[in-house]
Amino acid sequence: MRILCVDMGNTHTHCAVVEDMRVLVSWDVPTREFAESFTPERVRALNVEGLSWCSVVPSQASLFHARLVSDFKGIDAYRLSFDNSPIPIDSKNPPQVGQDRIAVAVGAGAIFKPPYIIVDMGTAVTIDLVDSNGVYAGGAIAPGLYAFTDYLNERAALLPRIDPAGADYSLSLGKNTLEAMQVGCVKGFCRLVDGIISDMEKDYFHGDSARSKTVFTGGSVSLLPKKWLAERKVECNLANIGLFMAFKFNKGNKL
Repeated sequence: MRILCVDMGNTHTHCAVVEDMRVLVSWDVPTREFAESFTPERVRALNVEGLSWCSVVPSQASLFHARLVSDFKGIDAYRLSFDNSPIPIDSKNPPQVGQDRIAVAVGAGAIFKPPYIIVDMGTAVTIDLVDSNGVYAGGAIAPGLYAFTDYLNERAALLPRIDPAGADYSLSLGKNTLEAMQVGCVKGFCRLVDGIISDMEKDYFHGDSARSKTVFTGGSVSLLPKKWLAERKVECNLANIGLFMAFKFNKGNKL
C-alpha cells in the first residue's frame, strides 16, 4: 500500500509518500501555498493508492478539503482526528488535541512499545506521552526554539542572533554576550525539555528510563545543539508514518 501523507503545520506542510512503513520520498511546502499547489496531475504522478492528512491550521485545512472535494472525487482520503485515532485519547477536551500530536503519537508506536514520549519541534514544542496502556495521556506545549533564540535579538538592540545548533552545550556560564545567550536561551530550552521528560518519567515509567524511549521529530530538530541531541532517537518523518498507520487502521474513507 502506497499512501500520500500530508502533515499541515503552522509554517510548513510536510508531505511524504509512504509504502509499507517506508518513506519513499518527502518534501516541504509553505502551508499558505499548499492547497493551491496540490494538483491531480501531481498526485497521479506519485502513483499512490490513497491520501492521509492532518492539519492544525483551520483556514488552510478548509481550503485543502474543498480542493479534495472538487478535484479529487473518488480518492481514498482520510483525515486524522481525535474520534478516529488508532490509539485512545485521554483528554479533558479531546477535540482540542492537535491532529499533529496524535499523528506523531501513533507513529512512535512503530518504534517503541508503550510507554514512550514524543518531542515535536515546530513553531511550538510539544512533549507528549503514550502511557503503558497505549493511551495518549496528554503532554506539554511550550514556545519553540525560535522563540528562545530570536526573541532577544528582535527586541534588544545589542543582542545578536544566535545559532542554536552550534551552541556550546558544555558551558555553565557565559564569558561574553554570545556565550551568555547560548547558556540562557539554548541550554535553557534544552533543560526545559529535559525537565518535563524527567517529570513524566517519575510519574509514568515506574523506575525505567524515559530517555531511551523518547523520539524527537519536527522541522526544528536540526537546530538543536548537536552535543545535547547526540545518541537520542530522531525520526523527522514521524507524523507521516503515523498518518500511514492511521490510514491502514481506518482503511480510508471515500470523499
